[in-house]
Amino acid sequence: FCLKARNLSSSPKADKNPEMLKLPQSSIDAYMSSRKGLESPKPADEAWVSNPADNDTQCTVVGFLARQFSASARLDKLKYETSIHKALAVIGAIAQHNKLPNRFSLSLTSLLPYGEYQNRQAFEQQLQSALKDFRFRGQRLRVKLERFECLPEGAGLAMIRQRQNGKEWFNAQTIAVLMFGHRNTSLLLFERGKMTAGYTNGLGFHQMVKRVIERTSGQDATALTSAIYAAGSDITTDNQAIRTLVKSREPKNLNYELQMIVNAIATAKAEYWSRLYDWLESTLPAVNEVILSGGAALYLEQELQDCFQEISTYWGADLQQQVQEVFKDKSNDYYRTFREQEALSFRLIDAFGLFMRFRAQIEKVA
Repeated sequence: FCLKARNLSSSPKADKNPEMLKLPQSSIDAYMSSRKGLESPKPADEAWVSNPADNDTQCTVVGFLARQFSASARLDKLKYETSIHKALAVIGAIAQHNKLPNRFSLSLTSLLPYGEYQNRQAFEQQLQSALKDFRFRGQRLRVKLERFECLPEGAGLAMIRQRQNGKEWFNAQTIAVLMFGHRNTSLLLFERGKMTAGYTNGLGFHQMVKRVIERTSGQDATALTSAIYAAGSDITTDNQAIRTLVKSREPKNLNYELQMIVNAIATAKAEYWSRLYDWLESTLPAVNEVILSGGAALYLEQELQDCFQEISTYWGADLQQQVQEVFKDKSNDYYRTFREQEALSFRLIDAFGLFMRFRAQIEKVA
């Protein structure tokens, strides 16, 4: 997002929670009444949006607040459909954080998985309509979408490589951008300076988590995702992140359950990588360079390094450092470990690369 006359660095902290849920407004009213007298959370941590056409009877809670209502990430829905309310929440949070007036103009750039890229016009039209009149945490906002751009996930990183090495270098290469996400995995192919092909499959990190849930007892997808990622390649009974997943408090059952979880994670990871490798082998053509991104790529770093040891790879470490510097003073209290900090900054580099280009275009026009 690029607010007119504002800088992204003045925006509120990034929210890592993808959950959302439609609720009756009375649920929010009850929630607000129950916390009277307590410290008020930041807008980004207590986000809900509504449409005046609903006569204040319905609203959609997003992110951290949605998690309090046990909402899901809705991976079954198209990403652009769930992104409408998330975009409204982000824009509303930025507006309240920066004390913007109720009316302002907005320039926006966004990414969609290649498999949903054909929905970009519908995304723009529906977002433009929703922005004209909505409420964020009860405040009515009327926003004009002045400029909009939508590109497939991975495009931001391709643009960064072109900027780093020049157009002549970029036009002489065959480059693949691989995006390993929670929802799916995408591949963009660039030849002679142009995007010539794109592919998306349903092999997101959630598939591995799903397999672990099927082979264990009473596990929650959110907690399991965090623990699996925190454990990394250390899938052992001694790993503290894995030990926190144990539900039993009976000594005679604890070790049994712990071993069950370890076995389930190890097997699911092997299966997940096997399916990804098979897809890569059948889909990826001969290339000069592979650009790797997405949270699951960091989790599978060793497997991917081994897979592409004969091909030049770019992980965006330099760009990741820039992201960490930009958000250093904004988001540090969101990170509990260095691995979490590394993971979030790595997930942001594609969007950050696109934002840098978009901001340069806006400033040139201005």
